Amino acid sequence: MSSGGAEPRGANGSPSSAPGATAPGLATLPRSERLRAHSEIQALFRQGVRLESARFLLLWGRAQGPRRVGVVASRRLGGSVRRNRARRRLREAYRRGKGLLPPAGISLLFVARPRALEGPFAELVAEVAERLRQVARQRGGA
Repeated sequence: MSSGGAEPRGANGSPSSAPGATAPGLATLPRSERLRAHSEIQALFRQGVRLESARFLLLWGRAQGPRRVGVVASRRLGGSVRRNRARRRLREAYRRGKGLLPPAGISLLFVARPRALEGPFAELVAEVAERLRQVARQRGGA
């Protein structure tokens, strides 16, 4: 039973649908940069260069076309809420540091670890940036 003075559904003015709430293209990873194909992900697991971190494992390899990235979180990390949060944090940390890499010729895969959910986000961003610098150095030297 609802009260007579209740607001009609859909009239609550959700901030997520407000015009200009997020600038287009700024807070997302463009489709063209997403690594989605199972075969590409498996190739990185088999042949990619591994960079270990307490918060994530980064696998990378040379590729044709634009730079692409994938973020995965296994069920060992916990329920869907924890896995999705870990993926969002890693994806955003990557998005902030992706300018450290060339725009093409590389594929990256982040594998979330439980510590990706811990600590300040700024620390995760710094750790991702350091690994991206490492990738840039290794890619340039090879």
